[in-house]
Amino acid sequence: MEIPASRWYSAIPKRRSRRQFDSKPVDPDHLARLYSVCAEFKPFPHARAVLVTESPKRLFKGIMGLFGKIEGAPSFVAFIGNMESPYVQEEIGYTREGIVLGATALQLATCWVGGFFRPDVAAAVAGTGENERVLAVTPVGYAKESQSIEKKLMTGFGRNPPT
Repeated sequence: MEIPASRWYSAIPKRRSRRQFDSKPVDPDHLARLYSVCAEFKPFPHARAVLVTESPKRLFKGIMGLFGKIEGAPSFVAFIGNMESPYVQEEIGYTREGIVLGATALQLATCWVGGFFRPDVAAAVAGTGENERVLAVTPVGYAKESQSIEKKLMTGFGRNPPT
């Protein structure tokens, strides 16, 4: 896959981590395009991404204070790494960033989740091979329009001040 650099570059300032989703289904065209990105964007032989169009309610676990719970995501992407690679973490990170920017370019919301999810549930739905493990996931969907004051405050902490 040729990296769509201009599309991904323009998605960078729009990208925000979102944990609350409108539970409406994702447009089938957007799902098909994201599925293609997941299937084709494989910059490393030991890392891959799988789009799962039904997000099991049991996938995301726990709550981290006011800012941890994933709610309403209709889909997710599982990031699967072959643990034989000594660089699997870096390979997954690079792959994950490309997929997240691809989703953002489609006006879909995401949130990196490397902990507080159940890897066994993700593996059962996404499918893993020998020596493979689900190292991270991202929920995918349309962001909920309204946010609580706590979420707005936490989101504001990560932004740069105006210049």
